[in-house]
Amino acid sequence: MFIDVSMEITDGMLHWPSDPAIEIDNYSQIKKGAAANNSKITCGVHTGTHIDAPKHFVDDGIGIDKLDLNKLIGNCRVIEVPPGVSPISKEFIEPLDIKKGDRLLFKTKNSEWINGGDKNFHTDYVCVNPEASKYMVEKGVVLVGVDYLSVEGYHIGHDTHKTLLGAGIVIIEGLNLFNVEPGEYNLTALPVKIKDSNGAPARVILQK
Repeated sequence: MFIDVSMEITDGMLHWPSDPAIEIDNYSQIKKGAAANNSKITCGVHTGTHIDAPKHFVDDGIGIDKLDLNKLIGNCRVIEVPPGVSPISKEFIEPLDIKKGDRLLFKTKNSEWINGGDKNFHTDYVCVNPEASKYMVEKGVVLVGVDYLSVEGYHIGHDTHKTLLGAGIVIIEGLNLFNVEPGEYNLTALPVKIKDSNGAPARVILQK
């Protein structure tokens, strides 16, 4: 069974406050006399469910088109973060028996907002703190996924991004894990191949 854990990209959807609003213009419509239906989308590359490339916070880092596909496809673990645990800390993840090569997706209260289509930006989303990110680097994690628009807390600096991306760890943001039980899955996470881009929207699929 395949589970789509991607956000729908829709006109006026939730977005990071300083990013461009998402606009979909159906500029060619058969019902208005056009030969075909056609649309234009205006958005940032970090729209909806998206993947960060190292270049997002490492100026000479690789772009989204250069990411290793072996990191984007393979076994992963969905880890449920209980209410009241925020941010995700080293103390929380230490007992999880993390191994080299792990792909970790964190399911939190954020997925309720994402699944419900909440367009209001919540600044109190559950994030990953810098100490947890350093610990995951030490353990050899290759991918980290979160269920809001940033792995990092709102306006608290960029240490988590810099630590993970600087170590070559793939970051997926904006996952919808609301209907996903914690456990082991096969992950397919493919970003749009935009040359030298610092990020790109992605379709992310889990298979039990």
